[in-house]
Amino acid sequence: MNISWRALAPVVVAIVIAVIPAPDGLGQHAWLYFAIFAGVVVGLMLEPLPGAAIGLIGVTVVALLSEWVFFSPAQLAAPGFRPANAAINWALDGFSNSTVWLIFGAFMFALGYERTGLGRRIALLLVRAMGRRTLTLGYAVMVADTVLAPFTPSNTARSGGTIFPVIRNLPPLYDSLPNDPSARRIGSYLMWTAIATTCVTSSMFLTALAPNLLAAEIIRKTAGVDLGWMQWFLAFAPTGIVLLLAVPLLAYFLYPPEVKEGSEVPAWAAQQLREMGPLTRQEMLLGVLVLVALALWIFADDYVNATTAALLVICLMLVTGIVTWDAMLANKQAWNTLAWFATLIALADGLGKTGFVKWFAGMMATHMGGFPPTTAAIVLVIVFFFTHYLFASVTAHATAMLPVMLTVGSTIPGMPMENFALALALTLGIMGILTPYGTGPSPIYFGSGYLPAGDYWRLGTIFGVIFLAVFLLVGIGVPLLLRG
Repeated sequence: MNISWRALAPVVVAIVIAVIPAPDGLGQHAWLYFAIFAGVVVGLMLEPLPGAAIGLIGVTVVALLSEWVFFSPAQLAAPGFRPANAAINWALDGFSNSTVWLIFGAFMFALGYERTGLGRRIALLLVRAMGRRTLTLGYAVMVADTVLAPFTPSNTARSGGTIFPVIRNLPPLYDSLPNDPSARRIGSYLMWTAIATTCVTSSMFLTALAPNLLAAEIIRKTAGVDLGWMQWFLAFAPTGIVLLLAVPLLAYFLYPPEVKEGSEVPAWAAQQLREMGPLTRQEMLLGVLVLVALALWIFADDYVNATTAALLVICLMLVTGIVTWDAMLANKQAWNTLAWFATLIALADGLGKTGFVKWFAGMMATHMGGFPPTTAAIVLVIVFFFTHYLFASVTAHATAMLPVMLTVGSTIPGMPMENFALALALTLGIMGILTPYGTGPSPIYFGSGYLPAGDYWRLGTIFGVIFLAVFLLVGIGVPLLLRG
């Protein structure tokens, strides 16, 4: 049996890190856990196996070796502590995460759009109106997300549950198929434009991303700073407007579609719409259910969790016959994504549970001594942004890293804490572009079949650098910190 270098690389990386002595101040178990985590990340980048399989292997290895790689000696010595039970509870905890199930719900919404034909109808309408040029389709996706963003505190619900089910119907109209060389005809461009746009809108509005609200509360408790909706919007607006206008164009040049324009496609779309006839009962019913989900996501977030709203609509889709249970069971993409993201959330959470994140923050604080406050703030913002490579959830990142960074900042004489806290919080949305697991909708677009792993990681880094550079230079990053 031939073992490829792609399969060996993650194992080699994990072993090399593991044999290096643990840094001062970090427990040996936490260092060994980080070695396994690093191996998993390399595996996700190279994909010798599907991402979900790599995540499953990762949590299983940690669970098997938990006495050495997960729990500290003090935890193991606690009376009645059973590491095997605690380890499996941790490994499976990701499957109870609400964001994971919201992502799953987005795939089921897409299934409803496909089976009723509503997604195809909407796609044909878009093509008829704006399909003469691929670039204008990109801007249509951007506008749709921006309009929904202020009222939808879940970018998974907004982009994964509303935008994605519609635009996934567009590429086949141009003979651009998933998991096929034809994906680059137009599908890859549209999918990347959609995920990049939602990352920008997630930073632009306080209410466009649930972790934004969490960050505002953490900042209030940790730094004593209250951030308002308008303050947040005005602070990010210069960056947001520039990036929203630039994203479709950047994607057009950095990830160019093969189909640029064509008058025959809008004409064909018009003919297809005539053949489809008027809206069917199932299409109208699905449209009503989608509006119900949107209404709950936008107006009832304080009373109904976004995931609960998605599950409610899925149940109604089953009851009304829009989709069948067998069709849901056959949706391998949805179940694969659920397993993939659930295991990644558990692995990322383990960095905090083992104490690795706390040690990393302490190390950063030590190295920040003697820096001028503005320089230190910029460095900390950059570190905060790029450490998102270690997290499979913006919520987990905000919870684990934001209090640490605020604490480090408060130890630096002259640090403008209000401006510094705002600069940190405003990066939560745009950092989601970095990885295929960086924010809620990421695995949905990654799993679409139009964004190969290599392309996603490469574009994520390029767009991440662009997003952060624009934020620091055009937005509030450097200008506001200097004013502070």
